[in-house]
Amino acid sequence: MFPTIDLEKQLIKEKNKTENNVLNFASDILLDDYNQEKKIKLNLSNSIGRGSVKIKSVDLNKVFSIHEIKKIAINYRLRFLPSKYAKKIIPEEAIFKIKKIEKENHVEIKEFYILAPSEAFDLEDVNKDPLLFIPLENNRYLLIHKWGNDLSWLKRIFAFPLRNIETILLSIGIFSLLITLITPTWLILNSAEIDMGYFGYHRAAWLIYSFILILSITTFICFSQGIYPSTYQWNKKTYN
Repeated sequence: MFPTIDLEKQLIKEKNKTENNVLNFASDILLDDYNQEKKIKLNLSNSIGRGSVKIKSVDLNKVFSIHEIKKIAINYRLRFLPSKYAKKIIPEEAIFKIKKIEKENHVEIKEFYILAPSEAFDLEDVNKDPLLFIPLENNRYLLIHKWGNDLSWLKRIFAFPLRNIETILLSIGIFSLLITLITPTWLILNSAEIDMGYFGYHRAAWLIYSFILILSITTFICFSQGIYPSTYQWNKKTYN
C-alpha cells in the first residue's frame, strides 16, 4: 500500500538541496560584490569633493592632514582634486581596498580625492603617479591606494621655482646672478674705452638689468601660458 523509502535516494536528494543552497548563497555573494564594485566605480567617477565619511577602523599611519597634503602638492607641483576629474581608470586593487573598508565599517563611501600631477586630470578649461584618498572628518584624509611609478628626484628641482611668488623671485635672482658672473666684462661695457676690471658698478648694474629682463620675460610667459604658482593652483579644478 505504501511505497518503501530508499534511504540512499533520500540522502542524494538532500545533498542536491544543500548543494543548490550553497550555490545560490555563493551566487548571491558574488552578485552583491559585483553590485558593490559597480557602485564604488560610479561614486569614484561622480565624486565632487563635498562631505566626508566617518570610519572607525583606520590605519593612523595612512591618515594625513590637509596641511601635509598641501605641502607635498606645492613642493612637487601636484594637484589634489576629487576623483571625478581623474583621466585614468582607477585600478581594481584600489576598488578592492575601498570595498573592504566599506564592509568593515558598514558605510558607503561617496567622496574620493586624488593627489597627482596636472596631467592626470581632465581640468575644466578650454583655454602621473596618483594617490587615492577618502576624506575624513576634521580636514583629514585616509590614503587608500598608490599606483604608477615614483616621482623622479628631478621633479622637486623643476617644481621648486613655481612653488610660490618668493621661490619665483629667488630663482630669477639666482639665474640673474649666474648670468652676471659668467658674462665677460667686455660684453657688459661694450664700447667703453677703459678697462674697469671684473668687479665694479658696471657688473652690479648688469645684475639689476638681468633681473628685470628675466622677470619681465617670466611674467609674460606665465600669464600668456596660464602658468601660476603651486600655492595658487594645487587644488584648483582649472588650468588657470
